[in-house]
This record gives sequence, C-alpha cells and structure tokens, in this order.
Amino acid sequence: MQQLKTTGHSEKVRHTPQARSIREVVFGVNDGLVSITGLVVGVSASHMGSHQILVAAIAAVVAASVAMGLGQYLSTVAQNEYFLAERSREMREVHEIPQEEVAEVESIYRAQGFSHDQVEMLTRHITADKDRWVDFMMKEELGIVLDSMDNPWTSALVMTLAVIAGSLPPVLPFVIDTNTTTALTWAIVLASVAAFSLGVLKSIVGKTSWIKGGLQFFFVTAVAIVIGIGAGHGLGALLT
Repeated sequence: MQQLKTTGHSEKVRHTPQARSIREVVFGVNDGLVSITGLVVGVSASHMGSHQILVAAIAAVVAASVAMGLGQYLSTVAQNEYFLAERSREMREVHEIPQEEVAEVESIYRAQGFSHDQVEMLTRHITADKDRWVDFMMKEELGIVLDSMDNPWTSALVMTLAVIAGSLPPVLPFVIDTNTTTALTWAIVLASVAAFSLGVLKSIVGKTSWIKGGLQFFFVTAVAIVIGIGAGHGLGALLT
C-alpha cells in the first residue's frame, strides 16, 4: 500500500514549534541588541556621563524585556485560542455536515495521489473516529496540530531572556569601564560582532549563506548606531 504523503501544510506544521522558538530567540536578541545599542550610542552622543548612560540603558533593558515578554505571552494566548476555536468549528461541521467533510477528506487524499480504492479505505479509517477525523482536518486543511501549541509562559520567558541577552553587548562595557569614550567604542564593537554572529547563526539554522545573513544583521545594527549618533547629537544640541 502506498505510504501516506504529507502535504505542504503538514510539513510546515511539523517544523513549526522549532521554527517559532528560533524566531523568538532571533527576534528577541536582535531587538535587545539593536534598540539598546541605538540608545547607548544616542545618549553617549548627547554628552551624558558614563553613570547616566548605564542607568538609562538598564532602565531601557528592563522596559524592553518586560514589554516583549508580555507581548509574546498575549500573542501566544491569542494564537492558542484561535487554534482551539478552529477545532471546535471543525468538530461542529463533522457533526452537522458530515457528507461535506467526508468529501473534503477524499479530495485531500486524491490530491496526494492515492488510488480510488485507497482513498475509500483511508477515508473510512479517518472518519471512523470523530476526534481523529477532526485532527486530520485541522492538520491537512488548516495546517494546525494542537500538539504544537506553545506554552504562553515558556514563550514569554524565552522572549524576555532573548531580549536581555541581546542587550548585554552594548551595556557591559559601561559596567566595566567608567570612561565613556572607551566604553562606547567597546559597545559598538561588541554589538557589531554580536549582530554579525547572530546573522551567521540564523543562516546556519536556515541553511542559507552565512555571509549574507551576518551582513544583514550587521547592517541593521549599523543603521541603529548611525541613527543613535544623529539623535544624540540633535538632543545634545537642543538641551544645551
């Protein structure tokens, strides 16, 4: 008997949990790295002292990590609620319009290349149990597998820690060195290296060009540095 083929939806769902975790980590680290680097460079350019820069940076890290973590929690809750609502809808359709749902199962198997006899046999097997039937429709029609739903608190924690991790390169130099110029130089260097490394890591996971990935993230951080310098000088001129 022909082995069941997976559709594009199924393949996407199979990798969804890992892909989401990678996305959260990359997004969180990049957000912390770019935003805090821009802030540190900006306040440095406005001629603030090292201690003031450090206080401003730590406050920004706390605010960014909490905001991103809570945002991730709420978005994950909303996503899970949507998945469950879709399952309830599919279950209702299985009970109220079973003929149409059977026809959908048959069309899915026909699209996967099964013969007429195989389609009938597989359809009878799937539709013999309503929970299995609904799970099949969720997976093959909507691309949703309830087992892949994320835990909101775990997602929030991952995002929060990722933002904090991304914030470390531009902040640590001001913790170690009280000389603003020296600390700022190291902050820019470490942020640039971290951005390039993050891009390389993303590319390795995604099996794309590591040079292209590294340069993309480096360019984003460089833009933040340039904007931060411009904003800092403008702010400094405005307040003096």
